[in-house]
Amino acid sequence: MTTKINKKPLSFFYKNILIMFRGTIIAQIIAILVGFYLAKLYGKEAYGFLGFFVSIMNIASIIGTLQLDNCIIISKNKNESINWFNFILIIILPITLFIFFVLFVFSKFILIERLDTYMFLFCFFGSAIITYNLAHQRFFTFQKKFSVISNIKIFITICAVILQFILFEYYKLFGLIIGFLMAQIILLLYNFYKNKSNLNKVNFNEIKKGIILNKSLVTFLLPSNIINSLANNLMPILILAFFGAEKAGVYFFSIKILATPLFLISSSVSEVYYQKSSELKSENKIELLTVTKKIIKSNLLIMVLFLLIINTLGIYILDVFFENQWEYLKTYILILSFLILARSSFNPISSLIVVLDKNLIGLIFNCYLFIINLIAIYFGVLYSNILYTVFILSLFGGIGYYILLYYFLNHLKRNQLNV
Repeated sequence: MTTKINKKPLSFFYKNILIMFRGTIIAQIIAILVGFYLAKLYGKEAYGFLGFFVSIMNIASIIGTLQLDNCIIISKNKNESINWFNFILIIILPITLFIFFVLFVFSKFILIERLDTYMFLFCFFGSAIITYNLAHQRFFTFQKKFSVISNIKIFITICAVILQFILFEYYKLFGLIIGFLMAQIILLLYNFYKNKSNLNKVNFNEIKKGIILNKSLVTFLLPSNIINSLANNLMPILILAFFGAEKAGVYFFSIKILATPLFLISSSVSEVYYQKSSELKSENKIELLTVTKKIIKSNLLIMVLFLLIINTLGIYILDVFFENQWEYLKTYILILSFLILARSSFNPISSLIVVLDKNLIGLIFNCYLFIINLIAIYFGVLYSNILYTVFILSLFGGIGYYILLYYFLNHLKRNQLNV
């Protein structure tokens, strides 16, 4: 049976990607140009604590919504989406409070130098604020307000870098963190202003029915994404704990440089692809496979070109700019390139895990990534050489992403044959 591809929705799909790409690329250009200067200004230690802060915040934000924020996007109508949106806004703060209560109780087991009360407060407020902003972004995505999301990216980036630059004179170690927090607060106020007309009472009966209907989100996707977040964000925490803030700073900055185009691609494509793939799941499986392949090919082409440039001319420019003060930066970049290339092949289409209800597969893969992190840090500490950690993480993590990509492409191909 042959299914005709509807060209108009497809062109609208790419138009939305271009809208997202516009905002993301402008934001990233600003972040890169100013970011290098901020890195030179603040130094490795400040970036080490920033990496710890971002990692804790990313992990906590995954738990903060219990992954039910996905229901905002996959809702069948606007009323249902609004109900989920308001429910998510209610549960974020108590869940985040519980997370940091547990973290505070067990903090004596975390052997991290200079990790004081201020860092806990930074991480708590950052986690709560970014999770609220995530809920708003999900609602914008449901409404297909991609231009709003795009403009927000530019606005928040400009705010953050300006504040971080100003705050260096007052907070030379934590200015990066405080500037980021202040920018996120400004964004939160803006988001509530934009969505104030959609703040309503929650129909808990409908929420209960929705949770039962989408129980795999909590039973499989939540633990899967928690483990995935741990796998992707644990390393800056562990490196800071076992090797110190400066080495953690170099690792975090290396990832930040390499992941810039990946973030650019994911931020531009993932939200639009999520919404589109959810529609195509039952409507047009052939089109879903076609769109997915095109995205993967373009992602890999962009990343290969970037990685070639950054590992040749880029390394020379970085050495000159930083005056060789960031030891091992070029080595980290070279080793981690394999992992970043592998991530870029799957991350922008990772919403397939939810859309195709393959949350168990996601859970298994994320367990694998988490174990690789622990093995990597074990051998690094055992031989007192952080390069062992970075090499193991990049090699085996990258292989895992390629296997996962093959699985989903094969699954989409089988579905196409059954149309």
